[in-house]
Amino acid sequence: MEQGGEDTKEGRDGVRNGLRRKQRIAAALTLGVLVATVGIAWLLEASARRSDGSAPYTVRVEQAGETIGVLELEDLRSLEQQSVVALGRRQEGPALLTVLATCGVDEFEHVEVFGMGYRDSGYIKLSVEEIDEDMLLDFNNRGTTKLVSPEMAWTKRVRDVERIVVK
Repeated sequence: MEQGGEDTKEGRDGVRNGLRRKQRIAAALTLGVLVATVGIAWLLEASARRSDGSAPYTVRVEQAGETIGVLELEDLRSLEQQSVVALGRRQEGPALLTVLATCGVDEFEHVEVFGMGYRDSGYIKLSVEEIDEDMLLDFNNRGTTKLVSPEMAWTKRVRDVERIVVK
């Protein structure tokens, strides 16, 4: 900064302090947006729950445009359970093939799995060749299920599964 045509230390310090202040404000705003985003995600998740805290959904299985099965969480828990290590953690629940067989599906070309889509794409299409006994509907801590497999990438999993369409 110039004072009477000269660059002064006080002027340079003032400019630096102004820039630092702007950086602190920008960082605080960024943090605020991040916190707000996480808060909104938690609110969406909380609003999806029933007042009694139970799972707000069932897993519906459809084929040829018809619902061929509706499984509540307890129905899924009553099926034969598998355990695999996927996504670096132990995952437990019924195999997707078991769920399909329970609904009377014995032949198919592919399935489409739909989730709530709050924290992932909420969709995956799988051919019959991609599905094996290690592909599970894992029970999570929120009272819903997620589709996982040891071979499935983190970005491909579907959380909060609501519907399975068989074709």
